[in-house]
Amino acid sequence: MAVARSGERTANRWMTWAFWAAGVALLLVEMNAGMKYLETGLRQNMGDLLGWAPAMGMITLKVAEQSLWHWGTLAPVLSAVPVAVLGLLLVGFGLGVNRQTMNTRGSAE
Repeated sequence: MAVARSGERTANRWMTWAFWAAGVALLLVEMNAGMKYLETGLRQNMGDLLGWAPAMGMITLKVAEQSLWHWGTLAPVLSAVPVAVLGLLLVGFGLGVNRQTMNTRGSAE
């Protein structure tokens, strides 16, 4: 009796794991289809309204999606995020200082 129940638990555990894995795979497939739909919609409707912001968002989401397929690459991707953000912040700060300098020069003349 106990042996039969143990076999049932093993079969149930395997089936639970299989359904869970299939659900995750289906979620990722649906997420990929949704991202393609969103990307197409952004290209058609937004055009150059926001400049490079939609493209950067899509690149970020594509990198995140691809890293979900390979769990081992998730840690290096996440560790590179602060470095990339710092670089973008420094570029933004430099552009802001440049604009402020150009505005003060223009108003002084």
